[in-house]
Amino acid sequence: MSAVMGSFTTTSSLAYPLDYGSRDLRIDFLRGLIMLVVITVHMEYYSVYGLMVWERIGLVSSAEGFVFLSGLVLGIVYRKKIIKDGIWCASKKLWQRSFLLYRVNVVVILSIALLGIVPNIDVFEVTHWVVPGLQDQVYPLYPPKSATWLEVFKQAVFLKIGPHQFQVIGLYVLLIALAPLILFALHRKQTPILLLLSWTIYGLNQFYSVKLTGARFEYAFPSLSWQLLFINGMAVGYHRHIILDYLAHHRNQLLLSLVVLVSLVFIFISLNRPYALFWPWELFTYIDSETYNYLYATWFQKSALGFGRVINNAVLFILFYYLLSHYWQVFSKSLGWLFIPLGQASLYVFILHVYFILLFSNTPLPEYNNFYINTLVHTATILLIWAMVK
Repeated sequence: MSAVMGSFTTTSSLAYPLDYGSRDLRIDFLRGLIMLVVITVHMEYYSVYGLMVWERIGLVSSAEGFVFLSGLVLGIVYRKKIIKDGIWCASKKLWQRSFLLYRVNVVVILSIALLGIVPNIDVFEVTHWVVPGLQDQVYPLYPPKSATWLEVFKQAVFLKIGPHQFQVIGLYVLLIALAPLILFALHRKQTPILLLLSWTIYGLNQFYSVKLTGARFEYAFPSLSWQLLFINGMAVGYHRHIILDYLAHHRNQLLLSLVVLVSLVFIFISLNRPYALFWPWELFTYIDSETYNYLYATWFQKSALGFGRVINNAVLFILFYYLLSHYWQVFSKSLGWLFIPLGQASLYVFILHVYFILLFSNTPLPEYNNFYINTLVHTATILLIWAMVK
């Protein structure tokens, strides 16, 4: 069988075929994989899923993939909307979507606050942030119980409070609100200038650490840094028939070899972490703790979106997209039933998982701190959310 997508050509019967229509299920598959990582990481129990999360396959997290792929999907979808309805209509739809997500964000924040006053419901897991590996460093994410409801409401409206597991959605609200400007530049064929501006802002913010808004998400996801992933994602999506087809082409052996090599280097570094996160043992010790901490602080800080983390995410995306393009039938038949629905409803999954965290944290199960029980909790959460999506 031969499948041809623009410049993407392969003769393998395992490859991604043409007959799926205009929606790229490879992107949905990747978003679904990221949702599994989101659920696993935010439900902070060590389990079998810990083998591939908590920076085990490189110095990356689910947040970078979520932001980049969200931009990529918008670039794909809204290019079509511009062609069909014009730039103004596409912009209005983006602003409407941003306002809808903002309202959802506020409702989630306030619902947690309301649940906090219900007797016998413990909301600690979503109203506090405990530094991973440092249980004595706890930071409240909501006002004290002595605060008035008017104060809680004001802070919710300005996104100054909320579960840390949901904060990236606040960043997403802002980025979608700015997306029409990005889309306009792409439509006017100003992609090089747009990307230069994006990288310049990112580079400057590595030194100045400016927080554009007063929202809580700026501490974990400073928008002037994290815009890089979203804008570059939109550019890739908008020019998908050039960029994605090139990345998937079977003749790009040099690029693929380089991507594999760089990915292995990042994986090696990540497996030398001097302290275990939600996993009971260290793996490698070839890099001493002082060197590892220096590398991490300089190149891989998550909140600052270190340059090394950007490159690590880029090579992993290229590698996964290539593998999905050439071995789609294998991935689709084995895990497509799970990841594709989760990916297509990723925002719905993001909302649901916050309440599943609350649900299981109010049972005795986490207190056992048992590998097998934790694996069952993660599996049950993933499958229950999948069933709700279906």
